[in-house]
Amino acid sequence: METSNGNSGDIDVSNYTEIAVDVNVSAKQGTSPTLQILIYRKDAFGNYFQLWDSTATSVNSPPVQIFKSIGPGCTVTEELGSTIRMNWNIGGSATPGAQFTASIIAK
Repeated sequence: METSNGNSGDIDVSNYTEIAVDVNVSAKQGTSPTLQILIYRKDAFGNYFQLWDSTATSVNSPPVQIFKSIGPGCTVTEELGSTIRMNWNIGGSATPGAQFTASIIAK
């Protein structure tokens, strides 16, 4: 159960041009919990630039799915670069949390 904001760490996507982001929320805690997923690209100087965010999605009634395709020709047409990172933000009250699995499939 994630109860605080976090990130995946850097993910090498240098050999790929598209990714599919899939998040499945299976449980929640707290009052009116939300989960926001963000994907960032890392530049050559180590700075992160936001490619996409899911906005704060209610996870009050699991199961909940959050998904998006990113890359040229996809729903989000941003270039991936060579390194990405997935961040998550937990919101709500009374110790909010979300139990989720996330996968990033690259091609």
